[in-house]
Amino acid sequence: MTPAKLRPAVLIAVLTALVAGLTACGSGPSQVNAAVIVDGKSISVNDVQNLLDKIVREQPAAKPLAQQRKLDMVAREAVSQLVMHDVLVKAAREENITVGREDVADAMAQNPFREELPNDGSVPPDALATQLVYRARDLRDTITDQILLAQLANKYFDKLQVTMDYTTVVSDDPGANPESMRDKAVAKAREFAADPDNVAQLIAEDTQAGGDAQEGAQFPAVQSAALAATAMFGSSEGSVVAFEPSPEQALWVVGLIRERDTNANVDTSQAPQVQPTELVAVGERLLQPYAEDSEIRVSPRYGVWDMAAMAVAPSEAETVGLILPPATDESQ
Repeated sequence: MTPAKLRPAVLIAVLTALVAGLTACGSGPSQVNAAVIVDGKSISVNDVQNLLDKIVREQPAAKPLAQQRKLDMVAREAVSQLVMHDVLVKAAREENITVGREDVADAMAQNPFREELPNDGSVPPDALATQLVYRARDLRDTITDQILLAQLANKYFDKLQVTMDYTTVVSDDPGANPESMRDKAVAKAREFAADPDNVAQLIAEDTQAGGDAQEGAQFPAVQSAALAATAMFGSSEGSVVAFEPSPEQALWVVGLIRERDTNANVDTSQAPQVQPTELVAVGERLLQPYAEDSEIRVSPRYGVWDMAAMAVAPSEAETVGLILPPATDESQ
């Protein structure tokens, strides 16, 4: 299987699918009034507040969030999308990917964001926040970003493969404390990072104890688009990652990235069909190396940049995972 070529109809499908899936589911910047600074470019608090004001003014679906005092979630999403836009501009330039004016015009004419969002609670707050910000931003920017992300994914998806030494942190208790599992995964990740040469022994111990652990496991991106959108596929060789593949499962993965091959010879014959929304999510993950190469400073009033989520988190304790770069990487 190879990803679908991004013809205009497919480009529009990418945008339409974003809407169709809705119901299914330390120190801050030094510049005054900066919500976030990306490589020296400041995005002001006023810019973010203007988006929030527009959302509350124009989108009835935002009123329940306002009543529940959850507009901070929308503000974080706004900062996240603005950061990703700036990182994507850099990535697109370096990857030599562009979007034709006609393709953008065709997608804008089909505007998938014209439908009113439900305000009956059927859309999860995080998905609702994403859609609200899509609608508040400049339509051309929103559409261009989505098409570029799909193109970035399309460029690498069928030849991206990660080799990883990994172990898992699981719980058989349905009522397990998520924080305690996260703490165990983070502790294991720090243990991996502290002595990479001893990871084989740690994995052997976990395997002997009946755990799911393996050295040198190879993961082609085409095997699972959902997994390809996680931190393990965006992290550099020698990095240690800890992440939760699915919030619905009591499972954390801790891994040492041995190899990240963007030109692997991958068997795609049995690969499942990739959906447009999945391509966009993979594209977001492929921005991770560019985000890591950028200086992203978020104002504490919004939270912290969470590289594992490629988004703003309320605090360090509320990030969705952990990425520990190689010890020799002085830039980190």
